[in-house]
Amino acid sequence: MGLTVATESAEGTERINRYLARAGIGSRRKADELITAGRVAINGVTVEKLATFVDTAHDRVSVDGKELHPPVETAIWIALNKRPDTLTTRSDMRGRATIYDGLPPVYAQLISVGRLDLDTTGLLLLTNDGETASRLMHPSYEIERVYEAMVAGVPTKSTLRKMAQGVDLGDPTPARAHVDIIARYERGAILKLVLKEGRKREVKRLCQALGHRVHKLKRVSYAGITVKGMEEGQWRKLRDDEIAKLRRAVGLEGADPTSRR
Repeated sequence: MGLTVATESAEGTERINRYLARAGIGSRRKADELITAGRVAINGVTVEKLATFVDTAHDRVSVDGKELHPPVETAIWIALNKRPDTLTTRSDMRGRATIYDGLPPVYAQLISVGRLDLDTTGLLLLTNDGETASRLMHPSYEIERVYEAMVAGVPTKSTLRKMAQGVDLGDPTPARAHVDIIARYERGAILKLVLKEGRKREVKRLCQALGHRVHKLKRVSYAGITVKGMEEGQWRKLRDDEIAKLRRAVGLEGADPTSRR
């Protein structure tokens, strides 16, 4: 078994960046960056050329010395209603629960589309379609994320306007959210927030900056996929029409995620 370096794919082979993307490491651009950095190997030999093809049936592919399991031949998409106190990671040195603990072992290689904090609940999308996942997370595509937040205090109309116009959180650009008050309780309110970027802890930081500490946070929707009807910890496979909708949202409506390139 050796490297297959060619400008055209042969039967049973595919370009290495495509293989890596399907294995869940990210987009093909990310795969090219890993190859250029000398972090990818086939059968123990470092890949030096981007135009390298891998024998999907026999070759062993590794990144940073860690072997990748051969990716499945079809795109898998899962919607998971994340439980509180679970990490959005495959493993934890401290032995804490992760989102993968409740999934069948066959899905252990799926990547999450974005992350949720340890105490945040709600929708996570998991997939082996690295290209689509990468685009869904990129701010340039302005994919909607919808959250429900229980906050201290009731925001004024002025505060809601500020959230929509943009708040400086120290990032390169202001953070924005369309916010509605959907309920009130004795010491605060429940807000519905619609955001189009995936910044780290953005909802909590945005609310805190305007004097409303978040007590509970749940993501109820991502790119139109919702957790409606799902209990915490429950997961389901996305339907074909839902997968097609996700791909259309990022300009991949004409691309087959399982095709060889």
